[in-house]
Amino acid sequence: MYKINAVSKLLDMPTVTIRSWETRYHAITPKRTESGHRVYTEENVNDLKWLKKQVQDHKMSVSQAVQLLKIHKGEIEKEQLIDNTINHSFEAQINELFEATLHFDSERCNQLFDLYFSQFHYKTVFYSIVVPLMYKVGDAWEKGELSVIKEHMISNIVLQRAINFFTIFHSSPILPKVIAICPEGEHHQLGLILFTLFLKEQHYPVYYIGADTPLDGLDELIKEKDIEIVAISISSDEHELKAQKYIDILYKQNPKLKFIIGGLGIKESKKQEPRWDVSPFDKDWLNIMSQINDYKN
Repeated sequence: MYKINAVSKLLDMPTVTIRSWETRYHAITPKRTESGHRVYTEENVNDLKWLKKQVQDHKMSVSQAVQLLKIHKGEIEKEQLIDNTINHSFEAQINELFEATLHFDSERCNQLFDLYFSQFHYKTVFYSIVVPLMYKVGDAWEKGELSVIKEHMISNIVLQRAINFFTIFHSSPILPKVIAICPEGEHHQLGLILFTLFLKEQHYPVYYIGADTPLDGLDELIKEKDIEIVAISISSDEHELKAQKYIDILYKQNPKLKFIIGGLGIKESKKQEPRWDVSPFDKDWLNIMSQINDYKN
């Protein structure tokens, strides 16, 4: 246990900032002594350290970093859980999949997914197990605890599982056709997978292209398939300029196109037609798609 002054020195953070993140943003919940003084656990200190890194290194707002931490730890909002698993902890399932990934055991990973999809609603599996799992995998890769090959293995298994669900929902002929891509050089596609799953649930016809999509030939495909909406996902702001290049070129070739861009590379939701930016923390996707459909180029 640490007192607040010790945490302040350890993390090089003012005590007023620590209190603010606790009371205003609910970032951590320290314990209290009998006399009412705050005492911080090792987990509290690690959470504050992680949040500080996101705010300083990745230029996130404190509120965004806190929400990302909750996703990272599997604390998904109630409205994202469809069945009676709202108060269920998925730490065991996440750890089982992570261990199978560490051992490069794709057969075990698939067996576990078979089990989880039989036990829980598919949204629960994707949001409460897959999302925190992939953040855990990403952290392990950054720390050198997990190889990129193993990260690719579990990413491909997740993609295969998602594609299986893409085929379940029928497409409505009256809804605009969507193409879902990550720009060239962008290999993280989990956000795009989840958004495509949402679109499929709403019966949008979606052509899922996925990671590292080259610009060359994209305009011909859009014309050939009569695409009206381009969904783009970027995991960091370093891909934002490339995404804008895609938008500029494709829009010049087809002024009727509309674009929706999301992922961790988007810091805030905003619209500047024909482009809609959607932050990772904005889950009002129905309203956003309604705005896009109502907009006339």
